[in-house]
Amino acid sequence: MNNAGAIYVELGDHAAIAAALTPALAARGFARVSLPPGAISGRIMIREKRRRLFFVLPPRGGWVAVFEDPRYFGERALAKELARTLSTRTVWIEVSGNGVGWARAIYYGDEVIEEHYDEVETNFYGEYGPIAFVYDIETTPEEFIAALGLPYDDYDYESLAAGELPAEAGTPIHLAFERV
Repeated sequence: MNNAGAIYVELGDHAAIAAALTPALAARGFARVSLPPGAISGRIMIREKRRRLFFVLPPRGGWVAVFEDPRYFGERALAKELARTLSTRTVWIEVSGNGVGWARAIYYGDEVIEEHYDEVETNFYGEYGPIAFVYDIETTPEEFIAALGLPYDDYDYESLAAGELPAEAGTPIHLAFERV
């Protein structure tokens, strides 16, 4: 997983996670809309987006992966909220292209199990906003992902939109939201 972010939810029902995303996004000022995969607004920084698109993948190994378009970020606060709302464990992870700069958190219900990030305001792909990477040379993203058994680590929103998920994985749920 490079240049990618994701939220993982320890739950065997991806429809329940998709359902929990709607009120969570509504609280952020977004309404559910019907848009095809890839209909992004051109903005990549989460707080600046006017559209937010998600793929919620079928469970694998007890985990559901949630990928947002574009693939660069997962929203840490959303991972924390899903843990609380669904009373389960969630993992938030963002990995830069070099694999040494990355961020992560684990939540369980209302409890913070681990947070390892440093939010910095900077330019990122031509946009100014917060990124959360820190440098961790003691643990690699691959080791962290493997230790938790997180699925779909070779995928991201764009690869799913391109149809790269094998049919035997099941059908992901695509959700689109637009700022109201």
